[in-house]
Amino acid sequence: MRFNPAYLKRVGVRMALNLMTLVIIITVSFAIMKSAPGKPFETERNPSPQVLEELHKKYDFTYLQYLEGILFHGDFRYSYSHRNSTVLEIIFEALPVSMELGFYALTLAIVAGLLWGLLSALYRGRWFESFIMALAMIGIAIPNFVLGSLLQLIFSLKLRVTPVAGWSDIGTKILPVITLSLTYIAYITRIGRGSFLENLNKDYIRTARAKGLPEPRILLKHLLRNSILPIINYLAPATASILTGTIVVEKIFNIPGMGRYFIESVFQRDFPLALGVIIVYSIFLLFLNLLADIVLTFVDPRIQLQ
Repeated sequence: MRFNPAYLKRVGVRMALNLMTLVIIITVSFAIMKSAPGKPFETERNPSPQVLEELHKKYDFTYLQYLEGILFHGDFRYSYSHRNSTVLEIIFEALPVSMELGFYALTLAIVAGLLWGLLSALYRGRWFESFIMALAMIGIAIPNFVLGSLLQLIFSLKLRVTPVAGWSDIGTKILPVITLSLTYIAYITRIGRGSFLENLNKDYIRTARAKGLPEPRILLKHLLRNSILPIINYLAPATASILTGTIVVEKIFNIPGMGRYFIESVFQRDFPLALGVIIVYSIFLLFLNLLADIVLTFVDPRIQLQ
């Protein structure tokens, strides 16, 4: 597919709309944070009026000051609870951990989901399909905070084969990755099964089999390529959801990522840090949705970026 001026114009319009959406998110989030009960420095041990005044001078800001700093200077301000540390410093320290967890979970979800979806389509009407779809329903129905606690109870406390919490070696990463990925494995399995079933009986599959092509080549080159569009369309919000889903998983397994900092910032009334995490997650969501639309146009040129 070649880029043309009309296509580039549509991409530019989408980027402008994403920027407007980001401004709306910042505005709403700022209003909610400022209207929340309690003040950020109430946890101080009886500070004097002079100390409070100095704290407000250093850390307080208006909406216009914050918006200008974000859009034109990339200034996320200082954290209230981590004194002398900027919000960007904290995010740059925590974001790689969250992205690593999200990457492992997304990779496992794609591989396992595609495999289970393909097998359930190939074995349609047999007990194996019913077994896989039952597992998929369980994966959708169980919240990740319940699943994470259950896995900790079984594998960490009862069987003692994995650590209860932490994020260091591979042993500490197994349970968080499974906890975060199971829901997405289930959804990709269901989406993939429907798409594979739709394409299995089409003429190009029958023609490929009539030519005597090897079954693995038919499945990988022909069936997978033409069945993957709905899954790609799902992966953009799924990727963003996995990143935001790390909030609960990181708290359960005591992982030093953005999710843990976000929860702590809410309890400690650290408005700049909470806003910074929300903005970073929003940027990921908007960018990934746009990227998914662009990728779809390359996979299937008939699709036009709207």
